[in-house]
Amino acid sequence: MTAPAAPPPAISIATSFDYQTPLEQQVPLIAQAGFTHLSLGAREEHSAYRSAAGRAHIMDLLRANGLRLDTIHGPRLDRPDSVRVLSEVAEAAAALGGDRALAVVVHASPFEFPPSELAERERAVVRTCEALQSPAAALGVRFALENVLPGPATDLVVRVLERLDPAVFGACYDSSHDQIGGPRSFSLLEQWRTRLIAVQLSDRVRDFVDHVLPGEGFIDWSGLAQALRQAIFGGPLLLEVATTHSAEKDPVAFLQRASQCARALAAAVQ
Repeated sequence: MTAPAAPPPAISIATSFDYQTPLEQQVPLIAQAGFTHLSLGAREEHSAYRSAAGRAHIMDLLRANGLRLDTIHGPRLDRPDSVRVLSEVAEAAAALGGDRALAVVVHASPFEFPPSELAERERAVVRTCEALQSPAAALGVRFALENVLPGPATDLVVRVLERLDPAVFGACYDSSHDQIGGPRSFSLLEQWRTRLIAVQLSDRVRDFVDHVLPGEGFIDWSGLAQALRQAIFGGPLLLEVATTHSAEKDPVAFLQRASQCARALAAAVQ
């Protein structure tokens, strides 16, 4: 008897790969390239996901092209209106997630700040997250706090996660951010082994040249795959890559190359 074919690996790409391409053009190209999921990038105006009309448009595009939503990149946690805005983002994530609980990826702070601000920022972010916990839990939505610049800004995320309920709050590992000033070890990814609920994977060439396709920079992808293999993580492998600094600028060809990279990484992780 012939064994059933293995399902395709769950691979995703962020719509931030090229914001110049409208969403209605992006989605069919993402599907044709072989991705199973997509993630809505941080520029809300590109997808209009917080409006009812925008969500209906997104769902129509996903259904027509056989894709599912992976994550939504929401606004930062440290703004005066963060609780209100992120509550609305959580509602959008619940509406768009279908039968799968979506994660909303967030930064906890600016990309960098002086160490003297760490303690007060930690208190403020924890207060915001505690205010978001009940509405998020009721909606079945989780928040994934993302590492940014190594140092105080990422230390903040590590410290805040230690104080938050893992049922609602987890980690999003961004490889390009983690490797600023690298090559570095993957100790952060290893530390977050049990808290990982989202990834944003891309390569880094040097300072200010990042979010390129795996293999275009210096990141050790075999080492990263090994660290991911040890993590308790069931979500799609998301590439947060962009044409901006990559060798390939054409969106169609870029997506084809990105899909090949994602499938190769999925095979290495499995």
